[in-house]
Amino acid sequence: MTLFLHNDFGFYQKVPEHLREKMFKGIAPFNDIDVIVISHAHEDHFSAEDIVTYLNQFPQVTLVGPSQAIAQIQAHTDNASVTNRLLGVSMSFGDAPWQKTVKGIQFDAVRIPHAGWPRRADVENMVFRLAFDDTNSVIHMGDADPLTSHYVPYNALWDASKTKLGFPPYWFLTSAEGRYILNDIMHIEETVGVHVPLNIPALLEQSGKAFFNQPGSIKTF
Repeated sequence: MTLFLHNDFGFYQKVPEHLREKMFKGIAPFNDIDVIVISHAHEDHFSAEDIVTYLNQFPQVTLVGPSQAIAQIQAHTDNASVTNRLLGVSMSFGDAPWQKTVKGIQFDAVRIPHAGWPRRADVENMVFRLAFDDTNSVIHMGDADPLTSHYVPYNALWDASKTKLGFPPYWFLTSAEGRYILNDIMHIEETVGVHVPLNIPALLEQSGKAFFNQPGSIKTF
């Protein structure tokens, strides 16, 4: 689930209005937000209109996302106080990782094809790893495709340090190849599946893996 969801396509959980209200008012747990990260500019992940509204209300927040998302946001506003806080990531398949420190967080990003490869090859789907310190890091994968060959070229990045927590799309948890990518290639210690449809796939329930499917859910490890 993403809070800036624009279209559920009749398949995913929409963000309840009480959570949207908290988000746009900066009420806990949506207070003290420093950075927003967008994986890709699809309507079931991203709303440029919502982003502009939010950034206008919270001038301390920086947004990091692929150039396709940045272009959509810029089409909705010419307010420099917003556009100056947009940090775009533009990469082609196979490019070296994009690396930058933003608000004290070390960002590593690679472009991994959208699920269904080679369809949607035009979509800039970014896998982001955020390191908050030497022991705490998080990966969000957007709608990444679960094909081993997409990840092996970045072995040096994955091997550099283990990732504490990963948020893969749920389909990684339902296949041996997906789990191999998470555990043995990317070295993610704990995972919580996301982007789960309203009708939970039987294979996901049978996997025994943690996943989010209810707004406001909490997982502890």
